[in-house]
Amino acid sequence: MPTSNHAADLVLDLDVPVGGRVRTTWTAPIGEPRGWAWVQHGFARRSAALAGLAQLLAGDGIAVVRPDIAWWRPRRSMHDATWLTAASLTIARAVEVGLPQARGVGVGAPAVWTMVGHSAGGAVVAHAAACLEARSGDSAGVAGLVLLDPVDTVGGLLAGVLPALEDSLRDRAVVHRCRPSRCNRQGATTAELAGRGWDVIDHPGLSHADPERIPGSPAGPVLDPDPWAARVCGRPGSAEDVLALAAAVRAEVGSAYP
Repeated sequence: MPTSNHAADLVLDLDVPVGGRVRTTWTAPIGEPRGWAWVQHGFARRSAALAGLAQLLAGDGIAVVRPDIAWWRPRRSMHDATWLTAASLTIARAVEVGLPQARGVGVGAPAVWTMVGHSAGGAVVAHAAACLEARSGDSAGVAGLVLLDPVDTVGGLLAGVLPALEDSLRDRAVVHRCRPSRCNRQGATTAELAGRGWDVIDHPGLSHADPERIPGSPAGPVLDPDPWAARVCGRPGSAEDVLALAAAVRAEVGSAYP
């Protein structure tokens, strides 16, 4: 939901050292830049599904990147941990060398990251967070992790990084749980995280697809439900519940920055 306060999004295709490219969409912050957020779509979706969330965060001075990560290919996809590791470092280094800044996005923003992922995108950003946290040197790590009804990928991408994240990032992570459905494997991933002591917030009024309805403005209006997602994931939640989720995510991401 573009607004007159936003410049056009910047699209960059970044070469990944182990092969292929990752398409990234960058949303410029409004006002004084405070840091960076990685916002990741879920399985069978594209970055456009979370454009409203990106604009909401950009309104708070946060530069946002939304990578398009394939979901169906056996290689170079959200099921390929090796490729995702290389892609994660490629995106972080793009900021460090000033690629989006050179095109007007995030100039002067501190190299502080929060990671926000919906559905299988939660597993992707968790993996990316572990990659960034593990880097040596003076590179900035991850200030916060927000998982929107996360679902693990084929092969257990999230499960594979949980031990590392629990050592370094669990106290800066929040999990939002929507009502069980076949879209979220009946809540299996969020139940696992709750059992391991992660901070899990329940949203029984929301369907798995409702995070995609977050609007670019704190006051709404919320985005219409996707008909296909509504059929597969169940009855959409109310506008009030979607806006409450949006406000919570906005506060959680904002708290990661000084």
